[in-house]
Amino acid sequence: MAWRSLRQRALASALTGLSVALGVALLSAVLLLEAAARDSYAGTARGVEAIVGGTKGSRIDLVLAALFHVGRAPGRVPLALHGRLAADDRLAYAIPVALGDTYRGVAIVGTTPEFLVHLLGMEGGLGGGEAVAGADTGLDAGDRFVPSHTGLEDDPTHAHEPFTVRAVAPRTGTSHDRAIYVGLHEFLHLRGHAGLEQGGDAVTAVLLRTRSGSPLVLEPLLKEINDGDEAQAVRPVQVIAELFDLIGAAQRVLGWVAWLVIAVAAIGVAVSLYLSMNDRRREVALLRALGATRARILATVLAEAALLCGLGALLGLLLGHGGAALLAPLVEARGGIRLDGLGLTPPEPPLVLALLAVGIAAGLLPALAAYRIDVARGLDPLA
Repeated sequence: MAWRSLRQRALASALTGLSVALGVALLSAVLLLEAAARDSYAGTARGVEAIVGGTKGSRIDLVLAALFHVGRAPGRVPLALHGRLAADDRLAYAIPVALGDTYRGVAIVGTTPEFLVHLLGMEGGLGGGEAVAGADTGLDAGDRFVPSHTGLEDDPTHAHEPFTVRAVAPRTGTSHDRAIYVGLHEFLHLRGHAGLEQGGDAVTAVLLRTRSGSPLVLEPLLKEINDGDEAQAVRPVQVIAELFDLIGAAQRVLGWVAWLVIAVAAIGVAVSLYLSMNDRRREVALLRALGATRARILATVLAEAALLCGLGALLGLLLGHGGAALLAPLVEARGGIRLDGLGLTPPEPPLVLALLAVGIAAGLLPALAAYRIDVARGLDPLA
């Protein structure tokens, strides 16, 4: 009965359900983007328990530069310190990274083969003018490129120091896919790099992982480094959490806007059903005369409201996930975040159930109006 009633008012029902769907689609898109961003950021930091960087600048600047190749790193780390870290028995590895040059806006990272093994999951060496390209750099094996020292494509600084792409790294779905990797010492001794740092060669940062993975080992090591005056050490997982606290306000605002749209749509459901009650007085009276109880009428109207919100919610999920699937290549290319339009985020199934409850609540007022319809007055053609 509820479904047939919605079909009789197809246009009004469709518009009301669409308003619910738009709110759910917006909320679904926000949830998908947040989940994808967290997965991408956490995935980039996977395998890195600590980052050692220069003493100047913020912890966030260090993590953004060392892991995500965004902004400028705060100072440099002497290669001598890296050597001591590499020889520390507490560490599984200490991987140096040097940044500064780019190719068509893609960061070029000077590092060691350990980076390829532990963070990219591939074997092979670096050096001899060869490079490994991330999956999203647009380069293929055999391509040649010239690093840019200034970021300009016609930068002549390294015009006679080209590199050849030896291989393309497997896709990781992280910021590692948007970088080109070359041998550390080749990078440090490119023209214009030597002598930039007083006191000898230095790197941008050193990525650490302990053998045990225990905070009881990591924390004393971080304290040793931070108590000195050569470098600072941070835990990227903590810094990324702080970063999300900073940018989370924008996501919360979008979430509130989506809930506001849903609330307005729920009010629209209530108003639509309430106004329809006046046109359906005779229909309700006939049902009562044929034996339908007041409870049956009440349940039917509530079912209509729940159907409107439930179907709107399902349509909204389809719109949100369909839009995410269509825009996923663009988002990944521009922001490096891999959107999964097929998988539901944990909050979404409860969201559908919550909207069914919202629909029932929105239907209470029109349901009570139908409940109070007098049979005799409803059947009176002059009423």
